Amino acid sequence: MSSEFKYVPERGRPLSNRTAELVVRGQYHKFMLIPPMEHHTRWFDAGPVSIGVEARALGNEDHMIRGPSIHVFDSAHDKEFVRFDIFGDVLHYHYVLADNDHNIVWGYDPDTNGPMLDWAINALRERLPTMLRKAGAEDKAREVEQQGWDASVLEDVRAEAVKALRPRPDDLERSREGMAWMAKWKDAHPQFNTVEEGEI
Repeated sequence: MSSEFKYVPERGRPLSNRTAELVVRGQYHKFMLIPPMEHHTRWFDAGPVSIGVEARALGNEDHMIRGPSIHVFDSAHDKEFVRFDIFGDVLHYHYVLADNDHNIVWGYDPDTNGPMLDWAINALRERLPTMLRKAGAEDKAREVEQQGWDASVLEDVRAEAVKALRPRPDDLERSREGMAWMAKWKDAHPQFNTVEEGEI
């Protein structure tokens, strides 16, 4: 089952029967995020980092969400550092603490900050080393600062993300596929999307 994923954290019991809920403030989660579905992800290599735009869809006939996840990985596409999830009712982003198999999630407020896609592109352009450090990737942040990175890919990243927001004829099929992918990840990594008792 887990052979479909490049990497699966050490298997453990769910932290509780409670499901993690998104909050506006940063919340530390002791689980790893679901990996991107490669065949729905377009990669933009930018030197020491690569940015993947995944066209996601989740749900069923009665309620379905679609939109992009923008993934910031190393150049080998092996280790994720930051993820922007621009879909659903609660827009959010993650610092991915890959060395611990954990993440920190922050909710996004579009009323204050404007459209999240514009904000995410600007954050990548202006604050990538800072965000890498927040994800615990000091060496990668220093590499970006010293070597630079190809920020010219960001307009293509934006265009691909805009495409992922549009309705497509295969939305329902992709949403079912997305839910099945999530179930497979939950089976491989039972801690996924759970929090310990007493956490908020």
